[in-house]
Amino acid sequence: MKQIFSIAIMFGLLVIVNSYANHDICVCKGYAGEGGPCYAGYGGPMYAGKDGPAYAGKGGPCYAGKGGPMYAGEGGHMYSGKGGPCYAGYGGPAYAGHGGPAYAGKGGPCYAGYGGPCYSGFGGDGRNCPLICNCEE
Repeated sequence: MKQIFSIAIMFGLLVIVNSYANHDICVCKGYAGEGGPCYAGYGGPMYAGKDGPAYAGKGGPCYAGKGGPMYAGEGGHMYSGKGGPCYAGYGGPAYAGHGGPAYAGKGGPCYAGYGGPCYSGFGGDGRNCPLICNCEE
């Protein structure tokens, strides 16, 4: 019985950690109202004030200056030039054309309509939205 309980706890932790790993704190896709995963008010999961989880100042997880995690210049995590992780040209990792890895049309991996993985309406949490969808921001 102990072994089954231990396995159940490990599985539950894995699911929780995985859901947060796929959720980019800097570009939230989901319900932004009070209590939602994208709520940016004081104490919320997207609060960007000093020491907040989405702080964009120097040293914060959403800092977009040179060397920061959201830096969009050459070599940065959000670089959209040819060969970059957010390159949206045909065949690129952020190509948003029909069937592309960042396609936002109905049924696509970045679809934000009701029931889609990036749905941001009431009740949607956007946690199934692939990180590549954040390149469009």
